[in-house]
Amino acid sequence: MAQYPIEALLRPPVEWSSSLAAASLAAIALRAPDLLLANLPVARGLALALGGFAVWRFLQGWRVVRYQRGLRRIPPYRIAARALDPDPAGLFLGRGFRWTARHTQRLWDATRADNRCYVEPRGRGWWPGREPLPSGLPALHGVGLLEGEGRVVLPHPERQGHVFYVGTTGVGKTRAAELALAQDIRRGHPVICLDPKGDPDLFRRLHAEAVRAGRPSYFFHLGYPDHSARYNPVGRFNRITEVATRIANQLPAQGNAEAFRQFAWLFTHVIARALVALGERPDYRKTLQSMNNIEPLLVRYFEWWLDRAGPADWRARAGADGAGPDPRAGVARHLKGRDPRALQLVQFYKAQELYDPTADGLRRAFEYEKTFFDKISVAVQPLLEKLLSGRVGELINPDYADLEDPRPILDWATAIRQRAVVYCGFDALTDAEVAAATSQGMLADLVAYAGELYKHGLGENLAVPEPLPETCIHLDEFAELARGPEIVQALNKGRGAGLRFSIYTQTLADVAAGLGNRDRAAQLVGNASNTVVMLRVADLATAEWVSRRLETVEVNMLTRVTSATDSSLPDSPVHFTSSTQERQTSQTTPLLEPGFLMQLPRGHAFVLMGGGQLYKVRFPEIADPPPRLPDDLDAIARDMARRYHRGAVAAPPEDSVNRAALWGPAPADPPDPRAPPWGTPDAPPGAPPGAPPP
Repeated sequence: MAQYPIEALLRPPVEWSSSLAAASLAAIALRAPDLLLANLPVARGLALALGGFAVWRFLQGWRVVRYQRGLRRIPPYRIAARALDPDPAGLFLGRGFRWTARHTQRLWDATRADNRCYVEPRGRGWWPGREPLPSGLPALHGVGLLEGEGRVVLPHPERQGHVFYVGTTGVGKTRAAELALAQDIRRGHPVICLDPKGDPDLFRRLHAEAVRAGRPSYFFHLGYPDHSARYNPVGRFNRITEVATRIANQLPAQGNAEAFRQFAWLFTHVIARALVALGERPDYRKTLQSMNNIEPLLVRYFEWWLDRAGPADWRARAGADGAGPDPRAGVARHLKGRDPRALQLVQFYKAQELYDPTADGLRRAFEYEKTFFDKISVAVQPLLEKLLSGRVGELINPDYADLEDPRPILDWATAIRQRAVVYCGFDALTDAEVAAATSQGMLADLVAYAGELYKHGLGENLAVPEPLPETCIHLDEFAELARGPEIVQALNKGRGAGLRFSIYTQTLADVAAGLGNRDRAAQLVGNASNTVVMLRVADLATAEWVSRRLETVEVNMLTRVTSATDSSLPDSPVHFTSSTQERQTSQTTPLLEPGFLMQLPRGHAFVLMGGGQLYKVRFPEIADPPPRLPDDLDAIARDMARRYHRGAVAAPPEDSVNRAALWGPAPADPPDPRAPPWGTPDAPPGAPPGAPPP
């Protein structure tokens, strides 16, 4: 077919008329050549030529019909699980095509009012079980089916810049996560999945792929403490200051709250240093106990330190176990009710003009008036109480010396060295505050370990250092996890440590609300959006953010002009003249209008990668269901389906899981094309992250 500026594919298949005529003449030439005044050899040659012409014209007409059918309905796309074996070229995203100006032209033509009949879906029949009407606008994919689909693969170098998935609820984000997770596991990478709300199908797929690959797996979930692995977010560190930083970073930092956060960091740091010096591993419970009552820790540390660095006869001179004169005589009023032994040790420490940084910090904390100390530490105490309430405290404050507890202890160094598969659920639908605090501590710990990997590699203390693996981290419902600055640091510097982030969120405004700071959110999105997978969105600002990053193209339009002019000469034989013209014009438009991103069918996406290359992709559905889990994990998955019921997950009956028995304003100037258009302003000064605007 000849190439014209306007393809004219939205019309009846007029080629079939000439095809039918040529086929009829070919039949006549074979059956009655005398009617054509031709002998038999000539008739056969004529029939062959006419038959070829008929087939050619039929295929041309079929091309038009096939294109129009593709505008209304996209056939299902299912693949077997074995088809997810690693692709040497990179991460397989699905089947699709490169979106160009031709597809913009076709979509422009198809959505014009005169051509809506070719786009609007028709009924599938009246019989029971008929196929439902498709969701979204199938024409977004149908405009590229003429040239055929191909495998769309994200190259390995592009994966290092992280992947940003955006889509509203129920359009395929979790299924896209399944697709990527299965490939990462089969490729042999350590895989970490953080799922705040809990998806049973995702959990089943992860476990099944881990078993298939023969890889160790860890299950951490705040909603199932009896079956969850245990984890201490502050138990492993390279520098002692990391403990206080991980706790203090979860506190508000705007306005006057910054001063309280700094004091909380100071006292938390003093407590952590004392615990480490005493040979104990810091955790949230010990930190809270010492903040509520600093005296026992002070007594233990002072006695330990004086035995090693104090005078040989310090016990006799300072008194033993409170013996000697009453140390409360002559002290400030606010110290009279304090522990006599602590007072005795502090007085001896000051009288002998001894100095130790940790001891001096404990002394200052001890000598503060109790009410003043409580006011200073009031910011951190509610946070620690959240993390220690109920059964959650058992999970994030594990007793490493309890050999009777069969639950494993999750440690990032071990998990990454084992190339393990880690699933972390935070039960955010039950308690969002505890889920956010726990996930933030986990991310802070992971970021700290990433810094260690960046500096020393994986095998620092091994005789034969191991190569640094690519750790694939998938963060579902990202707005529930992004509450502190640690994630920004991870996205900035994680590439050197081998971290490959895949972030899933619904809108860009969710990220800003989670971080509580628009500038920090813009920094995060800028670092994470090297590759953007845009599913259907319900927020126009999010759709415009992607559309502004694309080039502009010209689309052609055909305008019909009809005119008629009456003759003013009564004697003229011409009473009027008329003319009909078709004019071709063009105008500039974005490669993809924002409104179309809000009409994508379920399971479809636009992928922006490779420095601005746009692909239209549809994700496959994995045809084989994941194998059945072990009984205990299968009960957990069924209970997750019941508790976290969504439209795509069928909830089992209430009695299918006996849980009690089992678990006890827009800017005036044009915006920067790469800056995300946040829907909410900054939080007011002094407000916690995520607070509403004033």
